Amino acid sequence: MEKIETNLEGCCIIRPKTFIDQRGSLTKIFHQPTFQDLGLKGNFTEEYYSLSSKGVVRGLHFQVPPSEHAKCIICLSGSIFDVVVDLRSSSPTFGMHFSIILKFEEPRILYIPEGFAHGFMALEDNSLFLNKSTTVYDPNCDRGIKWNSCGIKWPDLPPILSQKDQEMQSLSSFKSPFK
Repeated sequence: MEKIETNLEGCCIIRPKTFIDQRGSLTKIFHQPTFQDLGLKGNFTEEYYSLSSKGVVRGLHFQVPPSEHAKCIICLSGSIFDVVVDLRSSSPTFGMHFSIILKFEEPRILYIPEGFAHGFMALEDNSLFLNKSTTVYDPNCDRGIKWNSCGIKWPDLPPILSQKDQEMQSLSSFKSPFK
């Protein structure tokens, strides 16, 4: 696995190894010793996936202490516009974002440390998103910021959002518990 830094400290892209032969391909998306060697948290306690139609926006979500978490994101089918926002108040990149297009045909994993909001937009129907988190979902610590309040240039698709995501607070009104 290759680690590629982003403009946000701690947030990185992991390019996994893919083995291809006449049968197809095999891609290893997690290996605890490699994550440890790369200095990444790998004590994942929850994993889930979502299937989204073109234009669906999910996020920008995060959990506050004591249930904050690091995440690994990969697109297993279709493609997604994936974005993270730095919510660490003492970070020189506080409020800045990083975006990437994740797609099945080019396996890449986005590693998101604690203190970041995360969201994505499905770029095609049947986009399958996999999330690994270092803590389990805690409804008491579940938070979010409004998807269009962070200066992100989203793809030019009509957004489809849940009521919950439509009602999130803006980044400018968010008081960060992350240092």
